[in-house]
Amino acid sequence: MAPTENAAITAVTLGVADVAASLRFYVDGLGFREISTIPGEIAFVQSGHGPLLALWNVASMPGEYGNVGHGPLAPPMSLGQNVDSAAAVRDLYDRALAAGATAVTEPTLREWGGTSGCVADPDGFRWDFVHNPGYVRDADGSIRSV
Repeated sequence: MAPTENAAITAVTLGVADVAASLRFYVDGLGFREISTIPGEIAFVQSGHGPLLALWNVASMPGEYGNVGHGPLAPPMSLGQNVDSAAAVRDLYDRALAAGATAVTEPTLREWGGTSGCVADPDGFRWDFVHNPGYVRDADGSIRSV
């Protein structure tokens, strides 16, 4: 099957325990733009040049998604943000902590030549902030290797 121009992830939905706390983390901590909110139920934020991030009260999700919930371990996924410098990794990491995140790994120069740091949002979803000198972020937000 050949790729098409319409093939894209346009939204990611996270089941969250406290919509207001998560909204604060994503807007104040990561700098995303709030699009709309139904207090206590769901909030949508613009998470880049296209994708929406939906923060949905996890108790409401089973009506559409079936049984979902948080377990004792972190969900086996992470969300990431590629940035232009190691300093930007540190800045995002610090902003996220100030907005309610929990430290997972300090920003560190990695063996592959870039810098990354990881936090957990208020619901435990991992956010990886990365500067990879082998990638360039274009003006439209797309990432490509150099």
